[in-house]
Amino acid sequence: MAGSVPTLYRFDRWDERIGLLRVVGELVHTEELNGEDTLEFCSYDVPSKGDRLLWLDNGTWREHVVLRTDEPVAGLCSVYAESSLCELLDDFIEEAQLVSRTAAQALAAVLAPTRWGVAYCASLGTAGALIYHQNALWALRRVAEVWGSEVTPIITVAGGRVASRSIRLDAQRGDWRGLRFTYGKNMAGCTRTILEQDVYTALYGFGAGLPFTDEDGNYKAGYRRKLTFGDINGGLNYVADEDAKQVWGRWNADRTARVHSFGQVTFSEVTEPERLLALTRRALVEASQPKVSYEVDVAALDGDNADLGDTVAVIDTSRDPEWRLTARVVRRVRTFGEQVVARVTIGTVEPVDYAQVSALAADVATLRDDVVGIDGNLTTADSVTVVENTVTTAIDDLDELADLDF
Repeated sequence: MAGSVPTLYRFDRWDERIGLLRVVGELVHTEELNGEDTLEFCSYDVPSKGDRLLWLDNGTWREHVVLRTDEPVAGLCSVYAESSLCELLDDFIEEAQLVSRTAAQALAAVLAPTRWGVAYCASLGTAGALIYHQNALWALRRVAEVWGSEVTPIITVAGGRVASRSIRLDAQRGDWRGLRFTYGKNMAGCTRTILEQDVYTALYGFGAGLPFTDEDGNYKAGYRRKLTFGDINGGLNYVADEDAKQVWGRWNADRTARVHSFGQVTFSEVTEPERLLALTRRALVEASQPKVSYEVDVAALDGDNADLGDTVAVIDTSRDPEWRLTARVVRRVRTFGEQVVARVTIGTVEPVDYAQVSALAADVATLRDDVVGIDGNLTTADSVTVVENTVTTAIDDLDELADLDF
């Protein structure tokens, strides 16, 4: 096979070796953090749905499953394959109440009905989630979301076939390799995207629901008010950024003053006002600036090759004053042909479909906790809001790289 196109070893769904699957032209590999991992290419051969493609990627074995083929009467067959993680869609979890569990315990629980093992699991503290009537892939993504981690499939090969399939769960994939990107310097092939998330200059913060009690201190069913921090914040149940208001606020009705753009954040397990106030202030740092991503050819980066999850120092000279920030490689598309052409997206992780469904489920769980009485709450698995983990990780990342020399 000419050029840089990898060799694809083809197996049937029962892991029996068929031979090589010949690629005609280019092969495109697309991958993103906790999301897409696909192959697309053309071939004279027509693989069957469910066939497995094993290939070596810079010393790392990868396995993909053929999901779709477009087979014209005359011409090449177009093949679309996804990471073999997609087989977890066929494993079902009736119920897993993960209450005050470590990430390792949660990972073992959701992989129990599958043939996948645990290669490594970082120490990520304890959290909780309810997995109810879901496939194992959804459950794995939910664990990654709740415990603030990132998934890597690990494939080992022995005797010319897959010997084991397992999951590596890290707090964060990738490394700091000294990669730098200057927007405004290498403009060719670069796209900057300001993401659609709203910018808030003030945030209301809410914590755990506080139960009602009667005169004797007995718990009563019904709606519960959420914890706030107004008593320790000058009577205000929100925090605000006055500088951000001047940029991202809006006029009042008669255009005499600028007012805040308000949002809210809920930490449903926080029971102390002081901690709630601190977490809301952290969340405001993230919410009070627009989310930006840059899509660039790897050739535009200064430094080594970029791997998924790597940290990149970004200087945006189109802004006054210029933006200096740290971002991550959240998506990578490589086209294998006569040579390998790589294009990466650096910036904010964009939610994929499973994350949107997971967030909706979390909202429903939180709503249910708010409206049930204390007895109902005792029989319900702990609900978890992921904002705390996400914001804390983002801020910690910035802190760790604050002393980098751009």
